[in-house]
Amino acid sequence: MTKTLQSIAKVILFWLAFFLVLNGLGGLSANVPQNMKFLLGACVLIVTSMLVSMYLLKTEHSKLSSIGFTWGTNTARRLILGTVLGMAVVGIMLFTLTLFSPITIERVANPDYWNSMGWAALVLFVLALMEEIAFRSYPLVRLSESLGTRASIYITSIVFAFYHGLDPANLLGPGVWGLFFGLAAIKTKGIALPLGLHFGLNFMQSLCGMKPQYANSIWTVLPDGTTRMFASDTVGLTLQCILLIVGVILIECHVRQKAKAEQDVRAH
Repeated sequence: MTKTLQSIAKVILFWLAFFLVLNGLGGLSANVPQNMKFLLGACVLIVTSMLVSMYLLKTEHSKLSSIGFTWGTNTARRLILGTVLGMAVVGIMLFTLTLFSPITIERVANPDYWNSMGWAALVLFVLALMEEIAFRSYPLVRLSESLGTRASIYITSIVFAFYHGLDPANLLGPGVWGLFFGLAAIKTKGIALPLGLHFGLNFMQSLCGMKPQYANSIWTVLPDGTTRMFASDTVGLTLQCILLIVGVILIECHVRQKAKAEQDVRAH
């Protein structure tokens, strides 16, 4: 078996272990309180993913640092930057929706700030960490080494999309975000920036009532009873398509810059 096929086989093994445990959690968490189910499930999957990663790395005589698990001088800064960017992107998208479609954002009556901010931040951060380990650590790095940057980002993004459900519409939801998370991980050689970006997106959505399964919200998105230029679904789909195009362009720019840099090195 060639080295490329070995890498692909190990990534498949990694994902098989992840999805087997994920499916098994449904029965194990039946008696767990709803507000703890997601947090405990994510913790179990983090431990599983890390153990599988360490086993596979041991067979390769590699360390966790080879797949981006290091705490460097820029780690905290990248995490904070990603969080701010993620929240800002969702904020811009919601502003655009209120501008061009018949919806409004209102503050809920008597919000529970601990649940909406404290508990939500804890649960959503752990969930984002679990998903980044599952898709942007060992799998992305090894696929990038064996198949190249472009293919690795697209493959992990597609798997990430269908991890959220087998609905093809997820390709324009989580799948599109996966492009940005993957590119951020490749560019920075770690998961701090994509983790922050991922968390920031989810946290801002939760604050606006778009993640009710995890926590209460502070604001809620409602129809405003007016007639606007476009339906909210049309505006939302347009924004996702724009993000898809931007993501593809950024990936192509990175691939070409990397190829040019490698060519310049060979030339010298």
